[in-house]
Amino acid sequence: MNNLVLIREKIKRAARLNKAKLLATKNGEITPYNPTIFELRQKQACKDIEALNS
Repeated sequence: MNNLVLIREKIKRAARLNKAKLLATKNGEITPYNPTIFELRQKQACKDIEALNS
């Protein structure tokens, strides 16, 4: 595989990991990012979109 493609993939992966490490603020307090809540909201949004399409 082309080295340039591999480098781009590594950069994209590093950016995704960095975003996952970001902290969220809630009422002025710093709370750690909780991926499970995000995943639940994402699944619910997908279900809502599917319901609208059918």
